[in-house]
Amino acid sequence: MKFKSHLASIMGVFAFLCSANIAKAESDVVISVDEGVSMAQPIAVIPFKGSANEDIGQIIADDLRNSGKFSPIDRTKLPAQPGSASEVVSQQWTDIGVDMVVVGQVTPAGGGYNVAYQLVDTLSSPAAVLDQGAFNVPAAQMRQGAHTVSDLVFEKITQIRGAFRTKIAYVVQRGVSSYELRVSDYDGFNAFSVVKSKEPLMSPEWAPDGSKLAYVTFENKKAQVVVHDLRSGSRRVVAALKGHNGAPAFSPDGSKIAFASNQDGELNIYVVGANGGTPSKLTANAGNNTEPSWSPDGGSIYFTSDRSGSPQVYRMSASGGGVSNVGGGVSYAAKSSADGKNLIMIAGDKVVKRDLTSGGTEVLSSTFLDESPSISPNGIMVIYSSTKGTSKVLQLVSADGRFKANLPGAGGQYKFPAWSPYLTKQ
Repeated sequence: MKFKSHLASIMGVFAFLCSANIAKAESDVVISVDEGVSMAQPIAVIPFKGSANEDIGQIIADDLRNSGKFSPIDRTKLPAQPGSASEVVSQQWTDIGVDMVVVGQVTPAGGGYNVAYQLVDTLSSPAAVLDQGAFNVPAAQMRQGAHTVSDLVFEKITQIRGAFRTKIAYVVQRGVSSYELRVSDYDGFNAFSVVKSKEPLMSPEWAPDGSKLAYVTFENKKAQVVVHDLRSGSRRVVAALKGHNGAPAFSPDGSKIAFASNQDGELNIYVVGANGGTPSKLTANAGNNTEPSWSPDGGSIYFTSDRSGSPQVYRMSASGGGVSNVGGGVSYAAKSSADGKNLIMIAGDKVVKRDLTSGGTEVLSSTFLDESPSISPNGIMVIYSSTKGTSKVLQLVSADGRFKANLPGAGGQYKFPAWSPYLTKQ
């Protein structure tokens, strides 16, 4: 078996996020399935042989399920539990409609563990190995090790880069004077606190390299946009115009931040350097304009405007001008997919996907008063906030609408989720 080390490529940012000496927060935001996967590819993820502090096989199965593209077989229905490809009997799996099986082993190694996996094709007899690998991982990062396998298996089958080693940022509000900006794994585990405040925190957005977060803080008794360096903990105010400053969004190259301000009475879109400076005004004399987000190539900015009497999504050039309606009706909070082909936005209080070529719109969510959608960097999953009873909760939906889940939080309002970029090298 030819083994490869896959964790050696992890960037410094990712290593920092895994080992940061930032205050740990309880991981009370964990995925709970609302609607299972339909019309997805069956796959079997066998419990990994050996003993570890995490159930590697279950984490991998959950990841693949969460993508909406796979339907892992329930463990109670597995016809066998092989530990390696040589133990896989193809007919046992093809008889139940399973063409792919993931097997693996976990063994102690240097204070951590060695994780070895094989992706097995059961359509051939004997079963054929499609992909395999092994790597060492510290005990404290076992979940990241499992997500690594998930990424590799997902990409091998779909030819789409996996995004299970990414993070999410979100705000937790408890009462009227307790706000916390958190970062966790995409599935809610390994949460830690970035900043706590007695004043509101809003709208976190990631820098393209994952090293910083821009967000809105009221800590100076007014709404200002700050950039928070996750490595050093340092913060810099980058937008503090008269009135309200909000809805920051990094440009794809990380050099600029678009934001909204009502310093002139109406909300308008501005752009400022990521390190601060003098903002440039992009909209004027056309109603209220807010919620900017960039196209993947940095050439355009999507934003919400009520210039037609109701909130709708528009697009303009990154320098202002050339404005066109792309929302197709009442819509707001638009984000572009990484390939620039679709917009994820809110319409009719639901998360919808709009095809920018055909103009077709697909409703993805089935929850109540949805807000703040954010897309995984591979465009496969969407996280957003919704209302459940009197609480705001985080929700996950696959971009094809096949899989829906919630990330229930304990004792607070969970708002403004933001999906990180990739935190590992390809």
